[in-house]
Amino acid sequence: MKKIYNPTDIQQKEGQELSKKLYRTITEQAKLLDDSRSRARNIFDLFTPALQAQRRKFCDYCDRLLFSEPHLYGRKGEELLWRKGFYEVISTAKKLKKKDFSIQEVNCIQGHIYAGIGFYHHMILKLNLKLNISLQNIVDCEIVSTKNINEFEITPELKEWGLQAIHQCLIYLGDLSRYKLELKPNSDSALAIRYYLQAAAFKPDFGMPHNQMGTLSMNKNNFLDAVYHYLRCLACKTPFEGTLNNLQSLFEKNSKFIEQLPQVDEDADCIIEPEKSENIKRFIARFLLLIDIWYFNKKVPNVYSLCHQTYKNLEECLVYSKPTASESGESPTGEVESIDSEPVFLSDQMVFRVIVICLLTISKLQASNAPPLSTLIAFTLSIYSQIIQKLSSHIEEAVLNYPLSEENKKSNGVLKELMNVGNKKSRSKIRRRKPFKDDSEEDSDLSENGEEYDYSSSDDSFISDTEDVLVESSDEDIDIIQVENDSIAEAPKQINGVKPKNGDQTEDSGDSKEFILKKVQKMDAGVMLEIINEEGLLQSVRIVNDWLRSDQEIVKSCASNARVLIRQMVHLINLINIDLGNLKTMDIKIKVSEIINNENKIPLAEDISLKGIKIFENSQNRYDWDYLLKRDINSKEEAVIRIVKILSFGKLLTKIEETGVTFDDNPNNLVVCKLDDKPEEVSSELSAVALMEELERQETVTTPSKTSLTNGEQRLESGGQISNSKMKHMGQLWLAAEVRALESRVGGTKASLSPYLVLDADALIKYTHMVKHLVHSRQFILLVPAAVVSALDDLKKEHIEARDAIRWLESQFHKGNRFFRAQRPSERAPIPFMKYPKKKDKDMHIFIQIIECCNYFGDQQKGASNVVTFLIGSNQQALSNGETNKDFSYAGLAKSIGIVLEPITSFYGKWKKSKGNR
Repeated sequence: MKKIYNPTDIQQKEGQELSKKLYRTITEQAKLLDDSRSRARNIFDLFTPALQAQRRKFCDYCDRLLFSEPHLYGRKGEELLWRKGFYEVISTAKKLKKKDFSIQEVNCIQGHIYAGIGFYHHMILKLNLKLNISLQNIVDCEIVSTKNINEFEITPELKEWGLQAIHQCLIYLGDLSRYKLELKPNSDSALAIRYYLQAAAFKPDFGMPHNQMGTLSMNKNNFLDAVYHYLRCLACKTPFEGTLNNLQSLFEKNSKFIEQLPQVDEDADCIIEPEKSENIKRFIARFLLLIDIWYFNKKVPNVYSLCHQTYKNLEECLVYSKPTASESGESPTGEVESIDSEPVFLSDQMVFRVIVICLLTISKLQASNAPPLSTLIAFTLSIYSQIIQKLSSHIEEAVLNYPLSEENKKSNGVLKELMNVGNKKSRSKIRRRKPFKDDSEEDSDLSENGEEYDYSSSDDSFISDTEDVLVESSDEDIDIIQVENDSIAEAPKQINGVKPKNGDQTEDSGDSKEFILKKVQKMDAGVMLEIINEEGLLQSVRIVNDWLRSDQEIVKSCASNARVLIRQMVHLINLINIDLGNLKTMDIKIKVSEIINNENKIPLAEDISLKGIKIFENSQNRYDWDYLLKRDINSKEEAVIRIVKILSFGKLLTKIEETGVTFDDNPNNLVVCKLDDKPEEVSSELSAVALMEELERQETVTTPSKTSLTNGEQRLESGGQISNSKMKHMGQLWLAAEVRALESRVGGTKASLSPYLVLDADALIKYTHMVKHLVHSRQFILLVPAAVVSALDDLKKEHIEARDAIRWLESQFHKGNRFFRAQRPSERAPIPFMKYPKKKDKDMHIFIQIIECCNYFGDQQKGASNVVTFLIGSNQQALSNGETNKDFSYAGLAKSIGIVLEPITSFYGKWKKSKGNR
C-alpha cells in the first residue's frame, strides 16, 4: 500500500536532525572552551577577545538549542550553558588569583558576570513569551509582555520544563550576584538574596536557593541566618545534597565558639557589663547549640541548664532597643545589614528566625516522635511568652504616653464582629466574668496567684523565692531557674515604669491592665494602627499562633497547666482589638468585612517566607498566593489583615473549652475565667519554663516506649499532630512542677542548712554566681567578714576577679540588703579555750579572724546547732591540717566551736537538692 505523505512528520524529523547537529556543535565548542581554560596562565588569558567571542557563540548555540527541541535538550542545554559559559570561567579565575584581584582583573570578571546577568534576564523573558508563562507571581519587577510568539505546541511537559528553567535562571542570577560580592566583600548582598528569595517562593519544594542563602549568610548574625536557611533547605521535599554537611560544619564552628566564651554567670547581675553584641553572641551561640542537640537527637546531660541560660540570655537581649540609623549604619529602610556586622540588638527578623528554627526542629522531631520533643515544645512556648510580653509592654507604653482628647468616645473593636461570623449560638449563652466586689475574690492578672509582691526592695535584682523552680542536681555545677511573675503589680498611675500623661483618668479601675484596655477602646483607631504597625514581632506571634491552631492539643495542655501563657495571649489580643471599621485613613482601601470573610485565604509576608514548610501545610493549602499582588496591599493594610488573623486565633481560644477563654460583650474583650474544676492554689500560674525543668529531670530517667501506648493513643500523624499520650505526659510533668513550687511556698527544707553563711575570699572570687543565687533565694543571711574584704583588697592587684568581686560587694552594700551584708566591728567573739599561736602567717591570721566572726553569730543562738556554716572556695583548705603549723588545724578549730566548714560547691549542691526534693 502506498505510504501517505505527511509534511508535519518530515518537518519534525528535519527539526530533530538539526537539533542533533546543533547539540554536537555545542559539545565540540565546550571542549574547545575547556582547552582554552586549561591553557590559561593568568586571569587575562580567560578574557582575550577571541575567547570571549567564542563563549558568546557558544551561549548563542545553547540558546537556540533550548528553544528548538526543549523536551529533548532543555535540561542538558541549561547545564552546559551555565557550566561552560559562565561558572567555570569564574571558578578558574579564582584558582589563578595570586593574592588579591587587581582592578583590571576585577573589571574583567565583573564584565563577565554582568554579561551572565543580562543573558539570564533575557532568558526569563524569552521563556515568558514563547511558553506563555506569566511572571506576575514569580519575579518582583514589571514585565512588559508582547503578543505570544509560540513556535511549537505547548504541552504540559513543556510548560513544566519552562517553569523549572525560570526557577533555575533565578538561582543562576543569585549565584552571579553572589560572585560579585567575592570581588567586593563590603558590597550589599541584597541583590543576590532577592533572586534566591524569588526562586524559593516560586518553587518552595526545592531547597537549593536556601542552601545558597545559607552560604551567603555564613558570617551574618553569628551563624543564625545560615542555620535558618540550611534548616529551611532540609525541610524542603527536594533538599540540596550538601546542606546537611554544611549544617553540621556550622554547628561544629558554633561549639568551638562556645568553648572560647569566658566563664561568666549569665543569670546574675554582671559586675562588668558585657557589650550588647557580646550578650547577643552568647544567646545565639547557646540557642544554636540547643538546636544542634535537639535536631540530631544527641544525648547530652544537663540540657536543661543550657535551656535556662539561653532563656535568660534572650530575656536580656530583648531589652536592647534598636539604635538610630546613624548609630547602626543602616539605611532608613533598615532591613539590609552588612554581611560582617555584629548585631547590637535582636531585630524582628532575627527573632522571627529563632522561632522558625524552633518550629522546623519540632517538625523534624515529630516525624520520629523523638524524646526531646516535649522539652523543645516547652522551650518554644517560653520564647513565645517572652515575645508576647515584650509586645504588650511596647503597646502599653505607647498607649499610656498618648493623650486623649475630650471628644474621644468608647469604640467597639473588630473582635465583636469577628465573633459573630458563623456563630449561630445566642449571645446570652456566652459565659461572662462576674464583676468583683471584693479584692479578696479577685482573680487578678496583676500577679499570678492574686498576690502582689513588693518590688521596692533595696535589692533590685531580687526575685521572689516563692516563684523559684529548681533543677535537681546531678553534680556540683547546678543551675537555678527563677520563673518571673507575669507582670508587675503597680498602680495605674505608673504602669511598667511609664507615667500616664496629664489628663488621663486613673480612677476608672484599680487594675492596670483593665485601665489600659479601656484607654485603647477610647483611642483613635488610626493612631492605634500606627502603634501596632510598628511592632514587627507580631509576625513571630502570628506564625506561632498558626502552629498552635494546627496542633490544638498543645493549647489544651497550656490551658490546663500554664494559664499564665493563656492570660498573656488574651491580653495581647485585647490590646490590638481596635475598631478597624472606623479607620479614618486613605491608606486603607480594603474592607474589614472582606478580610474577615477571606481571612483563611489571604497570605501575609511571613506566610510567603515560610512557603513549603510541612508544619504549616494545612493553612498554606487554603491560601490564594496571588491575593496580595491582585489587591496591591500596602503595609498598613497588611497590618490590618495581621490584626484580624491574631484576633481570629483569639476566637479559636474561646472554642477550646479547656482554655476558659470567653468573649464579653460589655467591654468587648476576651476574658480568662477561673476554672471551676481546679483549685486556684494548684493552678499556680507557672510559665512555660517550669515545664522544661520537669521534662529534663524526668526524661533522663525514663521515656515512654512505643509499646506502652494504649490503643486509644495515636502516634504522631503526618500533619504534625502531637499524640494524646505525649500531651498527657506533658500535663502530668507540668502539674508535678506546679505542686513542687506550691510545696516550696509552705514547707521547710528537709536537709538541715545553716541560716548564717560566712564567705571567704575564694568563694567570692571563684563562685560568685553561686553566692548570688544564695543571696537571691532570701533563705540565708550571707556575711562577709572584714578580714575577707581586706584579703580581697590585697588580691585586686594580681587578680581581675578580685576587683570584680569588690565592685559587686560595694554595689550590694550600698543598696542595703538584710540577706547580704558585711561584718560590723562589734560582731566578733574570741574563741574560748584556744591558745592562739605566737607565729601566725597571713592566711592563718585571716582564718582566725573569720572564725571569730562565725563564733559571734554562733553565740547568739545558744543551744542551737548548725547555726553558722563557713563557706570556702577551696576544697584543699577544708581538708588541710595546717602544714605550715603542725599545732594548728583549720578544720579542727572550726569544729571546736560548732562551726561547719564546707566548700561552697558542696553546700550549694546540697541546697539545690533540698529545694528540688520539696
